[in-house]
Amino acid sequence: MSLSPIRPLDLSRRGLIAAPAVILLARPLAAVVLPTPAQMRGPYYPTVKPTDSDMDLTEVKGRPGRAAGEVIEIVGRVLSARGGPIGGATVEIWQADHQGRYHHPRESAGSADPNFQGFGAVRTTATGDYLFRTIRPRYYGSGSFMRTPHVHFRVVAEGRPELVSQMYFPGEAMNARDALFRALPGEAARDALTAREEPADLPRYRFEIVLA
Repeated sequence: MSLSPIRPLDLSRRGLIAAPAVILLARPLAAVVLPTPAQMRGPYYPTVKPTDSDMDLTEVKGRPGRAAGEVIEIVGRVLSARGGPIGGATVEIWQADHQGRYHHPRESAGSADPNFQGFGAVRTTATGDYLFRTIRPRYYGSGSFMRTPHVHFRVVAEGRPELVSQMYFPGEAMNARDALFRALPGEAARDALTAREEPADLPRYRFEIVLA
């Protein structure tokens, strides 16, 4: 692919600058946005980041095929606790493929989709926007350990603590069986980590990220 591993986004993408839905807490003189809850990094963060790690996870440079599964877009903004945009932040995602497999040494060799990047990174625009094209991941696990479909996020911005968290899909029945999702402290935290589906040519999920 021609896209660089980390690059600003194309602001001409339709709907990219749609106004986000955020919950505001009343405070004297100013409104403060609820920070995005942190969650564990998990065991599948890449040990070696792939050479091709741009915003489009559905293609791998040098391979003729495309990733199997339902192609989706994940869009959002990185915001400060005051609700202002944070430009130049690095947003990383990593996730399982359409079979629930990661590109990671913990998985059986060759079990993950070779046409799926599994990891991507971008920098936010001046207005805090980011965009990824990927596939909807499958759940994995069995018995008492089940992971609902989810996408891992890591956000790094100058002068702010790193945020590691996870995004969940709205209306997903498996969410109720996922121990990490259930362990979130209350409905507000679960709501903050659940994306909002938006109308678009591809299934599109908006995930707003608020840094403390």
